[in-house]
Amino acid sequence: MPFIAGKKSNEPVPYRPLYERVQDWIFKLDIAPELGSFRVGMFCLLALMVILLYTGTQFHGLHDAEAMDAGQLARNLWRGRGYVTQNLRPFEFWYLTSIGRPPLDPKTNVQPELWTPPMYPLVLSAVFHVLTPDFDISGNVRTLAADRVMMMVGWMLYLVGLVLLYLLAREMFDHRVATMSVFLYLFCNPLLEAAIAGLSWGLMSVLFLLTAYAVFKAEKWQAEGRSARWVYGALAVSALAVGLGTLTRYAFAAVLVPLLIYVGVSFPNRWRAKCGLCLLMFLLVLTPWVARNWMVSETLFGLSRFEMLEGLGAGTANEIKVGQVQRTYVGELPKFKFRQQLRRTLINARQLYEVELKDVGSNYLIVFFLVGLMHRFRQEEVFRLRRFVFWTLLMAIVWMSVAGPPKRNFLTVFMPLIIMYGVAFFYVMFERLQFRTRLMRTGVIVFFAVFNSLPFLFMLLPPSTTNPYPPYDGGVVTALGRAFGEDEALVSDIPWAVAWYADRSAIWKPFKEKDFLLINDNVKLVSGIYLTQETLQQQKVLDMVSGYQRYWIQMFDLQHFPPASFPLQFARPLTPDGQQVLISNRRR
Repeated sequence: MPFIAGKKSNEPVPYRPLYERVQDWIFKLDIAPELGSFRVGMFCLLALMVILLYTGTQFHGLHDAEAMDAGQLARNLWRGRGYVTQNLRPFEFWYLTSIGRPPLDPKTNVQPELWTPPMYPLVLSAVFHVLTPDFDISGNVRTLAADRVMMMVGWMLYLVGLVLLYLLAREMFDHRVATMSVFLYLFCNPLLEAAIAGLSWGLMSVLFLLTAYAVFKAEKWQAEGRSARWVYGALAVSALAVGLGTLTRYAFAAVLVPLLIYVGVSFPNRWRAKCGLCLLMFLLVLTPWVARNWMVSETLFGLSRFEMLEGLGAGTANEIKVGQVQRTYVGELPKFKFRQQLRRTLINARQLYEVELKDVGSNYLIVFFLVGLMHRFRQEEVFRLRRFVFWTLLMAIVWMSVAGPPKRNFLTVFMPLIIMYGVAFFYVMFERLQFRTRLMRTGVIVFFAVFNSLPFLFMLLPPSTTNPYPPYDGGVVTALGRAFGEDEALVSDIPWAVAWYADRSAIWKPFKEKDFLLINDNVKLVSGIYLTQETLQQQKVLDMVSGYQRYWIQMFDLQHFPPASFPLQFARPLTPDGQQVLISNRRR
């Protein structure tokens, strides 16, 4: 038998096969207590590398209208103007006029924001006091500093969610499940994409994690015999998180009913008092927002309820398209018809079932989560909290079926808990397989982790993410802010970008020609019209046949537009491809 000489002794050491030495190395790396700090440091380094790699390859500026709109709302809060918007909607002009309120502040060209809840803009405005948004673009800078501030907020919320997920998974299961959960969270592509997009998804994900963590601790403390103050305090925190989530996006209110049911079932002793506390805390959080809305618009939750009309008559010539209600200045809104709303709800539910639910996380952990619903975990708290997550998903699907799904998959907000339960069920099945060698066990675990991280790897491969143009070009829109004064207003098909980059008030292009002329004559004299590929990209065959947006499309033909009767007479292309045009009242 061959021998290998030892380093500190002349005694021969028996030769061991390579696979045995690899297994020993894995065993030492897995359980050695002295390597704890090393493993934490390596994971932090890995997280930093993922953030830098994803930002460097995928971030080229903001792509989403919602992110730009939230940014300009936050900037107005930061400046002390109040919760007002420079993204002006014709429908709000009509509504404010109908209740005897001024449709537009003549000094600042803003109107009260009645469509977007205020929580995420409030968070951004707090960050703006530390990191001032800069809209200057010079040299070879491809992204504006203001966009990078929005992106940094997303990464901060992403990391807070990672820490909360580890703490919750460690409390509910063990270090093994917690470690795998944060690893898959770190490589969850939808969460990474939401982080760089500047959206409120990260904030809502953190608030849902906080809700689950607080209600789990409340049940744990009650089982341990802690004083009622601890239990009631944890329940109050969970309800507070739901209230703040609702102030971020109204769809988050779907968490409230499952929370009340969970509290009623899990706390049979004085359950009415505990449920009442949660409901009271939720209402107290919403009260200032409701009171503000009533003062400025005589509504409880603003005008967002009219978005429920979007999608009526889908597939027909009379379809109410996304944004159509907000762009309408005069004319009767369609009356509520139960049959039409039911048809719209069924169409939305089908989309949520066939696409949104299957695509949540862009991996296969949703399968492990759904199958794991049939497994009963040993701890009653873990078992009941899983039901809470399931009923929350179901209530969110019902809510979005009725109210209409957002452009992005809202179910991604619940992804951290889906990851945790999916990983826990994987380990349950893994232990039942009883692999004999440590190398085989490690290989299966690595395969599970890599397989569910493939969307992240595919995102780094071609085709690569490009700049948000078309239609968003930060340099072009920022230049509009220098060409137009603060007392002037524009009309645009991307008013959120004009408000964010140019810092100028922009009216969302009205739905009809007469609406534009009435606004120009009665509300605000329009100084310019800025149109982009957004108008051209929305055209479908049915739209072209019905003449949808024909009035605005003709403005791209600068050889024949504007006619002598049009109030704005100076037209020019803004981009070399000629697909972005500016029509103004004088040469600029």
